[in-house]
This record gives sequence, C-alpha cells and structure tokens, in this order.
Amino acid sequence: MKQVFKFLILPSIIILLTSCQSNDKQGEKGSLYSEPLSYQDSIFYINEGTRLAKQMYAGILTHLNKALDEQGPYEAVKYCNHKALPLTDSLSKHYGIKAKRTSLKLRNPQNAPDSLEKQVLQMYAQTLSKKPMILKTKEGVRFFTPIYIAELCLTCHGVPNQDIPDVTLIALNQLYPNDQAKNYELYDIRGVWSILFPPNYKPINNPTTNP
Repeated sequence: MKQVFKFLILPSIIILLTSCQSNDKQGEKGSLYSEPLSYQDSIFYINEGTRLAKQMYAGILTHLNKALDEQGPYEAVKYCNHKALPLTDSLSKHYGIKAKRTSLKLRNPQNAPDSLEKQVLQMYAQTLSKKPMILKTKEGVRFFTPIYIAELCLTCHGVPNQDIPDVTLIALNQLYPNDQAKNYELYDIRGVWSILFPPNYKPINNPTTNP
C-alpha cells in the first residue's frame, strides 16, 4: 500500500490530508478524499471531537469509579468488560456519531483498529504528538485524539504486581486472557479516541449516560 501524508499545522491541531490506494480488506473504506476541509470546518470538528471525547470519557469514568467505590476492583474490571462498549455505543447513538477507543495493544479484541485507525495509531506512536487529528473520508469527517496513561490508569494498565493490585490482576487475567494492555508507564500513549462525524452531523448536548 502506498501512502502519501501531508500535514497542515493549525493552532493546536493537526489536519491529515492523504491520498490512498487501498487493496486491503477495507476496500473502499481505506480510500480517503485528498481535498482539505475549510479552516472553519477544521476548527469546528476539532472542537466537537475534543468535547465529545471528553464527555464520553467522563461518562465511562463516572460509572467505573462508582463500581470501584461500591464493589471493589474486581467488579470494576467486570464493569469495563460488560458495560464500557455498550455505554460508548449509547453515547454515540445519542450524539449521532460513531465513536470507539482503540489501540495497537488491545485488551478487548472488539476494540480492534480498522486500517485507517491502525495508520493513525502508528503515527502517534512514532511522533508522540499530543494533538488531535482530523481527516475527510468518504464516510464523513474522522477525528482522532490520543489517550494517555494517567496515574489512575496504572492500576489496570501498569506493571503487574507493581502498579496493578493482585485482585485486579486476577480479574484481568480471567476476563481478558489475551490482554496486551499492560506494562504502560505514566503518560504513555495508550491508544486513541476515534470518532466519525457523518455528513449530516449536528451538535447535540446533554448526553444520556445510561447504556
């Protein structure tokens, strides 16, 4: 696959413009428009993507902390296993978007990256950029922003028997037998939020956080 990347730097953002010929399993989904968004649209989608990623993360974190406080670390891991994806899907439907968290080192195989997400993840891994990214595809505008390991994240994604408590490690090993999402250090890039804005997207506020 031949890839040609050009980066246009705007204040606090990266806009990725690519021309792509894809012969992989993604077929037409792998091909991208080459024309850029207008400056106004670029700022709009960067702001919307950042806002929605923060709100969805806050919704997941609220439920996770509740499970942790009320039932302990084992049940908190079970919550992530059973509820994180339905909650993200519920919020995506509410906002009229398609959103997911994905990574090159998966915990849940259902979060596997598509071909474009894999390219974006590899770029973030190489550049260590902290900036969001947008690009225009045939499906709509796609937004990406890196997910970093905060101190709280180390209790599930850090070094086993050092950062990750024994009871949490037991739950992780039971629920995610092929887990690759451990041994991170503070501020490492864990993955990305991936958001697809359809062509008819209109902003919606006041999310419903119950999946």
